Amino acid sequence: MSKRKQYDKLEKTLEQKYKSHRENEVVLSNEDFKNGKLTVFGYNHLKQQCDYIPYSEDIEIKIPKECESGFKDTLESMGANELSRIKKDRRDTKIAALVLLFTGILFVVLGNILEFFRGNFFQNIVVIVSWVFVWAAVEKWFFDRRALKEKRKSLLQILSAKITVQ
Repeated sequence: MSKRKQYDKLEKTLEQKYKSHRENEVVLSNEDFKNGKLTVFGYNHLKQQCDYIPYSEDIEIKIPKECESGFKDTLESMGANELSRIKKDRRDTKIAALVLLFTGILFVVLGNILEFFRGNFFQNIVVIVSWVFVWAAVEKWFFDRRALKEKRKSLLQILSAKITVQ
């Protein structure tokens, strides 16, 4: 049997076996808990499983019955800590982007004011250096901040998930 046929057969078998498992459903096992509380490993496992669920869908988290009492508190505590770090990182990213932008502008201004940089060779270097700083600022502002916003949305989606005891 060819590899492709073998993979197709395996895929169909898994589809049949896990037909009842919905895409927006996350199942945590006893290994994700210690003394009835969610572990860091379990929290990371939960976040990793939720990465594939679109924001438009609600998440349903299934947990073992014996872990019901401490789950919500532990999840909220870990989530609050991570939200705080994300908020700090977003602020730091804004500040870094502004510093880089002003540094790039400073190089352009200095290149036009100082006589030393008026030569063709130095003028080209100053322009290149200033654009490097400006581009770094744009990258931080638009790309790094967007990644942090996505992490925040994902985390809020997890914190607002429906919790079901199995």
